[in-house]
Amino acid sequence: MANPLLDDVLPAELAERSQFFEIKGEVGDFARLVEIVEKDLATIGGSDRPRKWRQTPVAIRLAFAWADKERALPRVTGRVSARLTTVCQRCLEAFELPITADIDVLLRSVGSESQRHAAAGDAETWELEKEKLRLVDLVEESLVMAMPLAPMHETKGRCGPLARDMEEIEESMARPFANLRSQMDGNED
Repeated sequence: MANPLLDDVLPAELAERSQFFEIKGEVGDFARLVEIVEKDLATIGGSDRPRKWRQTPVAIRLAFAWADKERALPRVTGRVSARLTTVCQRCLEAFELPITADIDVLLRSVGSESQRHAAAGDAETWELEKEKLRLVDLVEESLVMAMPLAPMHETKGRCGPLARDMEEIEESMARPFANLRSQMDGNED
């Protein structure tokens, strides 16, 4: 069976049919996402690196419709979710980070009338270089944009031993200027 994510599609045709997709993919289906995760995981030791992270499922729901009465501006809405393997920036251990991205995108050709998308509300506008679109590009961009700049476990308690050791060190460090404000306030009399 062919993967509809990889097909070049005409957004206008999908909007005309009110096309709905519910697809299960894998992280390995998204080249840019794989590259990001590989670079992140390269920072930890080989024995600590998760092995089958590329097979982690990605749930995709996309619905196409028209955004305007003239039927000139296709709109795609939906949701993408996955559990990406990444490295916690606090404890430097691999963990699975749940990522969810809501999609609300207007698809217009480069040079088309820009006034039509003004009534679309909060939808993001994508200018298409070509007439056709690969859904994998839309989904991948949404996942990449939903990733945090510094991924971390939800709480410090879930972090590994390095984070706990660093917390102990920080607590025991001398802070020579910690009481400076109170000393300065006391000397103003």
